[in-house]
Amino acid sequence: RLAAAHGFVSLGLREVSRAADIAPTSFYRHFADMEELGRELIESLAGPFIADWIASARANLPKTGNLALSVANRALASAVEDPELMRFILAERVGAIPAFRDALAAKLSSVSAAVADSVTAETSSPTRPDLPAVAHAVVVLILGACGDLLDAGAARAPLISEGLAAQLRLLLAGAARSNGGK
Repeated sequence: RLAAAHGFVSLGLREVSRAADIAPTSFYRHFADMEELGRELIESLAGPFIADWIASARANLPKTGNLALSVANRALASAVEDPELMRFILAERVGAIPAFRDALAAKLSSVSAAVADSVTAETSSPTRPDLPAVAHAVVVLILGACGDLLDAGAARAPLISEGLAAQLRLLLAGAARSNGGK
């Protein structure tokens, strides 16, 4: 919650300890420093949060028929369900701490990989030099829409979801027609 509101880099040990209702010295029983706390937040909270997008998308694939759209729907729903965690992910993905950026990039790469596998299956093209770029673009669009949703509020979710779906359909249709970037 604190990192979402203020950015992790601006948090101090005393502020975190006060919010956790522990003495600052007790913090060191659990974490070596603030960076270790941040890495643990990414591993224990952000990682499963992002992994759920893929698991849910695969479970709902029969309804949508497109993994990227299913992931997008789940990510947007996740932003509504836990806006503070989504703000943390969005902020630290481009934040000042390289270890956090790297850890989040690794978590988000699983989304890109799932999308890439899906695009490969849908286009029946096993060698596509543009596939990493397409899959990354899908993830960037999804994260951008999640940020838009957080700014606009849950009432605007249907409009944001429709806009994101249209963008993803265009991107994926273009990728299907491009014959792998050749």
